[in-house]
Amino acid sequence: MKNLKIGTRLGIGFALVLALMACIAGIGVFRLQGVGNAVQEMVQRSLVKERLAANWLLNTSSNSVRTFALVKSNDAQVQEYLQKHMSKTSASISETQSKLEAMLDSPEEQAISADIKEKRTQYVGLRNTILKLKAEGKQDEAAQLTNDKLVPMLDVYDASIRSMLTHQAERIDKAAEAVEGLNRAGRANVIVLAVVALMLGAVLAWLLTRSITRPLNEAVRVAQTVADGDLTSHIESSSTDETGLLMQALKNMNTSLATVVGGVRTGTDAIATASGQIAAGNQDLSSRTEEQ
Repeated sequence: MKNLKIGTRLGIGFALVLALMACIAGIGVFRLQGVGNAVQEMVQRSLVKERLAANWLLNTSSNSVRTFALVKSNDAQVQEYLQKHMSKTSASISETQSKLEAMLDSPEEQAISADIKEKRTQYVGLRNTILKLKAEGKQDEAAQLTNDKLVPMLDVYDASIRSMLTHQAERIDKAAEAVEGLNRAGRANVIVLAVVALMLGAVLAWLLTRSITRPLNEAVRVAQTVADGDLTSHIESSSTDETGLLMQALKNMNTSLATVVGGVRTGTDAIATASGQIAAGNQDLSSRTEEQ
């Protein structure tokens, strides 16, 4: 790292942190997508099928009450009214059945639906037989068949519809558990990555700060030594970044100053020697003059 430029180091450090942030965002989006799919499955399929089954059960219950009332009633207008509404409700049940069958997406659901369809066919067939007996004036026979056969068959038919309701409720519960599981997993992943990002950011900050400040502190020390007049410092730098170039420049400056100072010192010594020789000559000349 010491041979990388400072700007490159900073760029790498920020890039790593940004990459982790992108990972956090990506995992968050992925988990949200998973939650969205689970919610969509729950709301647009299982919940719709549960409501269709509930509507089927409600209409079946309503028609059963009308059937019992029609069998017991001797009023032609009441019978006509009940028969009219029974026909409408039966058509509504058939429509509900078609919608539900179109949404079935598992063998288990198809098996439950087939069982409901079979029970409905048996129930409606027996109900039509009873209504025919009623129309023929066979009141007692119709009432007896209703109590002995139709009521138990209605219970079986009702139970088959409720099995579809139970199945869809279980699927909704599983979807809710899946949503919660995805939520927990996503939260855990984000927390872990956030902690890793913080730790990596702290380590990178420490390394970058250390790689920049240590050479700068050394450069300051060398510059201060030169400023104090000490040109004997041994300056070494093996890096090629900005601080390495600065240390090399300080080394060159220190060498140049040492050369200049050495030259000045040599010149000063030469001048001092010459001055001494001149002084000695002057003294010798003065002595000779006094002797004359």
